[in-house]
Amino acid sequence: MFFNHLFTVIMSILLMSSFTRGSFISCRRPVHALVNRKHERFMASVTGTIYEVLNDDGDKDSSAISVTLFTKEGCTLCDKVKDVLVEVKEDEPHSLHAIDITDDEHVEWFNRYKYDIPVLHINGEYWIKHRLTKEEALEGFQSSRNGKFVSPKGEPDAAKMER
Repeated sequence: MFFNHLFTVIMSILLMSSFTRGSFISCRRPVHALVNRKHERFMASVTGTIYEVLNDDGDKDSSAISVTLFTKEGCTLCDKVKDVLVEVKEDEPHSLHAIDITDDEHVEWFNRYKYDIPVLHINGEYWIKHRLTKEEALEGFQSSRNGKFVSPKGEPDAAKMER
């Protein structure tokens, strides 16, 4: 009897919660990425500052290397890239900012990177996609700090590819 009641309560909660095609709706902001609007999903944005380099006064250090991570909610490869960046931030101080490519205001980034996240930019220039090793991170920061960073060939552009 108890388990039947528990099952009923759980199922009621699940049905009252908003589920769409297996994805929990965590907020009421539509994701522009779906072409067929009948199946809109709703997800939380992950856009924002992950961490900053601060100067001695506690203000943002504008001379620090800035890394931008193009991502979306639930991206496990993005989490691995973040872990590598966190691991090297003591040796190579840098700020890390996330751009959620599924945000309505980031349609341009979605059109470019929808098949290739995570994508990283260093000081506003394309750096690397998919994976990042500790060695690659240290090399990228060193070349950026020395003024020798050159954006590599192969920046993803899904929109161009689909034309």
